[in-house]
Amino acid sequence: MTAKINIESKNLQEKTTDNKFNEDLKWLEFQKHGGLELIPTIDEDVKASLKLLKQPESLTNEDAFSRRERLADLIFKSEEYRSIFEASIYYKKGLEEQKRHEEDELEDEDEEDFYTPASESLINSRKFLIRYSLDRARERLTKESQRFQEFNMTQEIKKRRNFAMQTGNIELVGSQVVSARPISQVSLSPDNSLIAAASWAGDLTILNSETLDILQNETQGHMGKVGGVSWNPFGDLITAGGEEGSVKLFGYNSDSLKELTTFNGHEYRVTDSKFHPSGKFIASASFDMTWRLWDIETQEELLLQEGHGKELYSIGFQRDGSLVCSGGMDCKGIVWDIRSGSRIMSLSGHTKPIYSLGWSPNGYQVATGSGDGTIRIWDLRKPEEHQTILSHNSIVTKVAFEKEGRCLVSCSYDKSINLYGTDNWAHLTTLQGHIDKILCVDISENASSLVSCGWDRSVKLWTMQN
Repeated sequence: MTAKINIESKNLQEKTTDNKFNEDLKWLEFQKHGGLELIPTIDEDVKASLKLLKQPESLTNEDAFSRRERLADLIFKSEEYRSIFEASIYYKKGLEEQKRHEEDELEDEDEEDFYTPASESLINSRKFLIRYSLDRARERLTKESQRFQEFNMTQEIKKRRNFAMQTGNIELVGSQVVSARPISQVSLSPDNSLIAAASWAGDLTILNSETLDILQNETQGHMGKVGGVSWNPFGDLITAGGEEGSVKLFGYNSDSLKELTTFNGHEYRVTDSKFHPSGKFIASASFDMTWRLWDIETQEELLLQEGHGKELYSIGFQRDGSLVCSGGMDCKGIVWDIRSGSRIMSLSGHTKPIYSLGWSPNGYQVATGSGDGTIRIWDLRKPEEHQTILSHNSIVTKVAFEKEGRCLVSCSYDKSINLYGTDNWAHLTTLQGHIDKILCVDISENASSLVSCGWDRSVKLWTMQN
């Protein structure tokens, strides 16, 4: 008798498993044929659809995602509900959205398959970039391998705790008004001894990073807002983009700040400009929806790259020098391989424009700061995943990694500066001292000092106190 019950129980379990398997197959088919895509994504439409089916609009502790899943499950399992839903306006809206999505995908495919012939100069530059980036990557991976072999969990935890405690001791120690208009950009020199600051008045100023004394000032640099000030790896050249559409290169030594050359080509405002890690090239982003690559020695435009649907606002080189990331008003970022000219990753998820981005020293993570108040951390090794930091109450205007990659700093229109640990993206500290919107921040090695600027026309210095 017991054996018979066991057999019947086993048969029942197998039947239940088969039914579940068949149900899962049907659900996959439902998804495959676009059924799930036709379910409304706006929560109010989901509630209205549930009401149409005479179902509760919301259940206890049910969030928007779970509510949409419940609606999909009802439509999938009931032909009656499916018929009611397909006769509704919400189904028609889903069809229109699906059509637009398919058209966007087709446009993306067309963009990815579109290439322009490379000039001889660009081909030679790419040959250099291949050799340079491979050497840098090999060096980085060797150091990472050595660090892994010497890794001690107890010591690492102690280091992280000490670093977190030290960042809590960062204080405002100095402030300097350097322009009649908001200061849009600050950048520390490679040895952290100097600060380059630029403003919406078009001027460029060099300050001592310990005293904030003004050392040099170029008042005729650009016309209007300056974007994307950065130093070359050797600390003797500075690049800055202007509202008039040009990228200027300045030479600096202890005696003078001198304009050396101007790169013309962009049709509208240049919002960002960065030196390649080799120091041989400059990348610039513009409101003309392109980014461009310039050869410093020949002063030639090597590459004009399209791909964004709206104005660009930020650009940055990966540490090895093989990749470029661009971000802009279309709310997305694109990672490009400049050795081949191809896009390798699209960073989609922000609901408002990307105003800043920064590459981690580890070479495979990039942070983007957006008008939606969040920072997203993207990992090239896992394109389908990202980490979201709810960082500010307003526009994130700048993100930057500390030189050793131990922390990430951000600033915002909410007048605050935040630091986050890169091991778990936990908040370390908040700095407040500006009386108006902050536009830019930069951080030195070991986070021993920070510089910031903004609408209050000041450059502020923050240092770690013992």
